[in-house]
Amino acid sequence: MNKETKHMRKGYIFNKIFIETLALILHLPLRQIFNLKPKYHSPKHKTFILISNHTSSIDPAYIVLALKNRYVRFVASDHVTRMGFLGFVLKALCGIIVKRRDKAPDVLINDILGSLKAGVPVALFAEGNTSFNGETGFISPNTGKMVKDSGVALVTFRFDNGYLLSARWSEKKKKGTLRCGVVNEYSAQELAGMTVDEVNEIIRRDTYVNAFDEQRRNPVVYTGENMAEYLERILYICPDCKTVGHLHSKGDSLKCGNCGYTVEYGNDAFFHNESNVVFDNVLDWDKWQREIWKDKVLSAKSGEVIFEESGMSVSSVRKDSKTLVSKNATLQLFNDKFRIILSENETVEMRMCDVKKVWTSSPDAVVIIDDRHYYDIVSPVHSSAIKYIAAWQYLRGKDFL
Repeated sequence: MNKETKHMRKGYIFNKIFIETLALILHLPLRQIFNLKPKYHSPKHKTFILISNHTSSIDPAYIVLALKNRYVRFVASDHVTRMGFLGFVLKALCGIIVKRRDKAPDVLINDILGSLKAGVPVALFAEGNTSFNGETGFISPNTGKMVKDSGVALVTFRFDNGYLLSARWSEKKKKGTLRCGVVNEYSAQELAGMTVDEVNEIIRRDTYVNAFDEQRRNPVVYTGENMAEYLERILYICPDCKTVGHLHSKGDSLKCGNCGYTVEYGNDAFFHNESNVVFDNVLDWDKWQREIWKDKVLSAKSGEVIFEESGMSVSSVRKDSKTLVSKNATLQLFNDKFRIILSENETVEMRMCDVKKVWTSSPDAVVIIDDRHYYDIVSPVHSSAIKYIAAWQYLRGKDFL
């Protein structure tokens, strides 16, 4: 056992004691508070990699409880290291593996494999982020290869209705029953007999959820205040007039400020109104708007501003710290670049061909990274950062999945 492995084992023992003691104390209160009804499962294998779909920031706690308080080391994006004391707790006491957005994927894979080699079980959310629209998102084909290379067991986990309880666009968790649990456990020997494609297929199959199809099959009543706030974080094109950025939520309603089209968010998690519901759920609406947005982005002429937002707060990110560089910036999207007007005297242009990553760090924030910049850009109002991710993907010849 080398020095690095010994150090990891010591940290693992401390993290394990801390998490399992905390989980034991909080198990019953958490079950009651969140109305959690997991399918309990004790993993048969000492070391394993657990892969799950992702619906809320508290998913790791649910997984630990469902595993009968068993410690696993979670993978988390680097924004958690900039969360002050909470970030310290997650990193030092919970032992998270930090996924650096400005680093190559191989760095993260090596960290995961290193933990597994040291006998530390690891859990990751294959989509890399919480679900945008209630359907399990794209899972990288590299996931299956990593599982094969690890030489350990695979545990698959699924949240069936977590999205409808705590969607990433919403500020408040809705009341209802959460259904989740282990789907399957595959031994290293079973995985050794599979191809990488076959491993990827079982991961996709076991973690796939369409929250709205599931709701139709097994209805749950959801209650709460302001059920529709803040849907404009995910829905940005009106299905009636097809304008971008004019949807606004209030209470249980979502309304287009351009044409007046309005829907009510019901306690069945579907949209209703008195006349014409174009789409009765977030997922179908989002799939439609992605196609409209794709056509708009790809048909834009050179030099044309496709979309812009003002009053943006821009921070430069460096390792575990953020430095505010502008409180009133303008973000502009073109078909060949992002332009960030920081002030009257300072403008930054990031060419699409140089941009390495566009993602979200929070529901109202978009992260844009190239070789020279790592910007975290926060909207002053609730709006969709996801449209920028989709545009970047479309303009580099890929689909937004």
